[in-house]
Amino acid sequence: MSTQKINISGNYLIKALLIVGGILTVCYVGAGLIMPLLTAAFIAVLLDKPTKKFNQWGLPNWLAITLSVVLLLVVFSLLSWLIGSQVNTMASDWPTIKEKAGDKLNNLSIWANQNLNWDYENYIENNKRLVQKAESIASSFLSSVLSLMSQSLIIFVYVILLLMQKKMFISFFKKLSSNPSAMGVLLSNSAKIISKYLLGKSKIMLFLFGIYYLGFTFGSVPYALFLAMFAALFSIIPYVGNVIGGGVAVILSYLYAGTTPALIVIAVVSATQLVENYILTPWIIGDEINLNPFITVFGVILFSVLWGLVGAIIALPIIGVLKVVFEHTQGMEAYAHLLKKEGS
Repeated sequence: MSTQKINISGNYLIKALLIVGGILTVCYVGAGLIMPLLTAAFIAVLLDKPTKKFNQWGLPNWLAITLSVVLLLVVFSLLSWLIGSQVNTMASDWPTIKEKAGDKLNNLSIWANQNLNWDYENYIENNKRLVQKAESIASSFLSSVLSLMSQSLIIFVYVILLLMQKKMFISFFKKLSSNPSAMGVLLSNSAKIISKYLLGKSKIMLFLFGIYYLGFTFGSVPYALFLAMFAALFSIIPYVGNVIGGGVAVILSYLYAGTTPALIVIAVVSATQLVENYILTPWIIGDEINLNPFITVFGVILFSVLWGLVGAIIALPIIGVLKVVFEHTQGMEAYAHLLKKEGS
């Protein structure tokens, strides 16, 4: 009995691998150039809505753009001030936090030795190294945030220029295609996905921050404001962000205050995540992104390797735009199907 075989072109496969490898290499090597530009493009798409609203009110385009950028600066400055003040507070208490963390780890090690027969040799020194490792990770994270802040000026310049030259760029992309109307639909759908996702995530993050802060304050959790902001901000990273933000909040509350505050944090974070996943996200964001979980997680990891924290944040909008491009490009429908959630 003959077995039917599929026919895959070796040349096509090699070309595809070379193209993908080349794009990833360019993204990694040119991160300092591409990442700020792409971030600015997403912010410009987000600010296009208030700009259009100001235009509808009769304001000239330059004034509408100026007000939109000022609005962004106010939000960015307020967020930076809140985060900076909380980081300064924690930095002043860091020696106390380290001491309490060391004591908690030593107590856990003693309990494990006595009840679980786990033989930890020199566990005090090991625990000290563990605390130092955590301090190193925190410093690395802070440096990546400061690096992002240092690029904020060029990002704002890009945002202004993109908003001012929006019509020119749209015309350019339409001229690239033999079907300008189809290209217009592609650009419109891409902008819709970016705008709806970022605006929806912002609303969800505000809700999470409010619930986290109320829950942590009610449970007398230390650094309630910082932990609530940290957990809410990290929720913008799909799947991984909730684990990181909630996990850090649980660990810090346990090491600083004990078991009861840590359990309160676990309860608040778990309950809030259920509300976010099954009520808020379907209601606010809906199926605009509609990516399958594997592609979502893989995309977040891939772009975080390429561009760090910023890459993890903008990974989903990038993949969502790619899905739209594949859907509107002849011969690329299979790739769009690969990105979609099963059953959609």
